[in-house]
Amino acid sequence: MLNIEELEKKINKLNKFNLVFASFFFSLMTLCVKNIDKRIPIYELVLFRSLISLIITLFIINLKNINPWGKNRPLLILRGILGTLALVCIFYAIRYMPLSISTVIQYTYPIFISIFAGIFINEKITRNIVFALIIGWIGILVILNPTQLSNINVEIENVFILVAFLGAICTSLAYVTVKKLSFTEDVYVIIEYFPLVSLITLLPIVLINWVTPNWNELVWIIGIGFFTQLGQTFLTIGLKNFPASEASTINYLQVLFGSIWGVLFFREIINIKFLLGASLVLLGTIISTSKITKKT
Repeated sequence: MLNIEELEKKINKLNKFNLVFASFFFSLMTLCVKNIDKRIPIYELVLFRSLISLIITLFIINLKNINPWGKNRPLLILRGILGTLALVCIFYAIRYMPLSISTVIQYTYPIFISIFAGIFINEKITRNIVFALIIGWIGILVILNPTQLSNINVEIENVFILVAFLGAICTSLAYVTVKKLSFTEDVYVIIEYFPLVSLITLLPIVLINWVTPNWNELVWIIGIGFFTQLGQTFLTIGLKNFPASEASTINYLQVLFGSIWGVLFFREIINIKFLLGASLVLLGTIISTSKITKKT
């Protein structure tokens, strides 16, 4: 019989490698999304992802014999709402933008974490954070500069850039709630509320606009659910063992993975300006998460 507690102990011993694995599996999820034909609505992809994740999570919760509803239900529901909004935005960005660029924009979220930490949990917004914001935005402007996009033969509508940033903002808010919940809730209860809220909120929209996937699309859809579940598990365990700021910096590895998949599978062009811009965003992330102090 599967011993979940023993498996969790082994996963916990991986320490920072939990976050490396999370980045890797999330990058595979983006690869699956990118490979699905545009005729399948984004809401339907998120719904399928949620259904697969919910089934797996409820199975584990049943094995562990724990209360599936948790203790802080309002915050758990909020985490689910934020996660759903983030996932819809991220899927849209992945579909309509190069994988490398959409991943870089998504990984501006650690800088947003620093801002929201100052607003919601009374952490001081230091000069480091302001400096990090400036550096990070310079990096984004280098990547999204019209001349740079022309050099790599890319055209991106402004609406999808805005959607990508909204996904990063929702992700940062979700990180804050996950970190707070990790002190009182079981890992799988936190994970459960994400697909549960997604399923409840998106089901009516999906039923109205239903498109039946073919077998090839179904394989990629199952991949989305499977790899996201693995990513969520390693991420939630990683956030439980490390400060959210440190964890977000390690998770920037997904930019590397996403860029590799973009080059290998979609013939995306990675040039010096892209590397420079991505490096500036990473530098901004490192600076913003290096020294976070409490207000006295």
